Amino acid sequence: MRSCASDLACPPRRAKRARAGAAPEPPLSPSLTRYVLREMLKPFGFFILVFTGVIWLTQSLQVIDQVVETGQGAAVFLEFSALLLPFVMSIVLPIAAFGATLYAVNKLFSESEIVAMLASGMSMLALARPAAIFGAGVTAALFAVTLWLTPTAAQTLRDRLQELRGDIANALIFEGRFVHPSEGLTIYVRDNLASGEMRGVFVHDRRDPRAETTYAARRAVLGREEGGLRMVMFEGVAQRSETGAALSVLRFETLVFDLEQFMRDAAQRTPRPRERNVLELIAPTAEQLGGYSLGRFYAEGHEHLSGPLYALALPLVAVAALLSAGFSRRGYAARIFLAVGVGVALRLTGLAMRSATAAEPSLWPTMYAPPILGAAAALAILAHGGVRWRARRPAAAGAGAGGAA
Repeated sequence: MRSCASDLACPPRRAKRARAGAAPEPPLSPSLTRYVLREMLKPFGFFILVFTGVIWLTQSLQVIDQVVETGQGAAVFLEFSALLLPFVMSIVLPIAAFGATLYAVNKLFSESEIVAMLASGMSMLALARPAAIFGAGVTAALFAVTLWLTPTAAQTLRDRLQELRGDIANALIFEGRFVHPSEGLTIYVRDNLASGEMRGVFVHDRRDPRAETTYAARRAVLGREEGGLRMVMFEGVAQRSETGAALSVLRFETLVFDLEQFMRDAAQRTPRPRERNVLELIAPTAEQLGGYSLGRFYAEGHEHLSGPLYALALPLVAVAALLSAGFSRRGYAARIFLAVGVGVALRLTGLAMRSATAAEPSLWPTMYAPPILGAAAALAILAHGGVRWRARRPAAAGAGAGGAA
């Protein structure tokens, strides 16, 4: 006869008794479901704040250079940082749901609340119901983020960046700074007068790598004509350096520099895959591809659809890892590390499948395999009453021999 330190450490035997004709295990009551959900929601908010702060900070560094180069202030930086939040949340929400589930289940186990629920006859699958509801809610929110908010914010952010690069007149308001309103163009203005005149103007044009031109003028003014924006420079010098040729110098009293060409270049752009909605990504036209590969479109589109599924799969993996072996007096650190390892492995596999899809578009179904198989495996383990640790088999066998004696 088998003996266990606790009946909770022998989930397979309980399952056998239930199949042998015992009374059916009671489901988790609505009040207990709400209680466990509340325990998950409390750390969920904390994990969202922590992970959002870290990831948002790393992503916001990408726009700092653009803000500084175009001479913008803190308000524009905050605007751009806010537009990065949807992308950040698409990364944070599954991780936060996973961490919150691990924390809540471990807390309930440590305080013997789950022990009491299991002792009352509830199955592990019934105890996984709050995690499934919690994960489904986060998944629904994440679908809204990835299918609508993220592409909309990405497109708005890039439009605003292009607008700032093309708004050369606004960039020239900031005196005493080297600004780069467009690729290959550097402008410096020492002083801006109230009359609109600029003093100490420096312009460096290096769009053509074979020939660079530098303009320096005592003063300049901006003017708009039918052709667009012009900078009229007075009392200056122009230096042109060409590969394999001597430096040429031109002194001028008046010179007109066309700025409209830079504004036109900024306005003409092809949307990136990240800025497109999911229908355009999974069924693009030749015009929408715009030079990008079909695999990159497929990878981005199916990431929008498969990514939210991790918010459901990871909480179930956390519950299965902690509950599957039953009660333990030695703590649950090993199970927590196991859950984290499995979760990381699932996500890395998903990223590998995304890279494979970018190279070979026909592999897009494999992007759904990690979250679906992970969730299915977790539910299967819980439905069968957990797993039996091999380390307990000798002890159980010894106890059985002693009972027979």
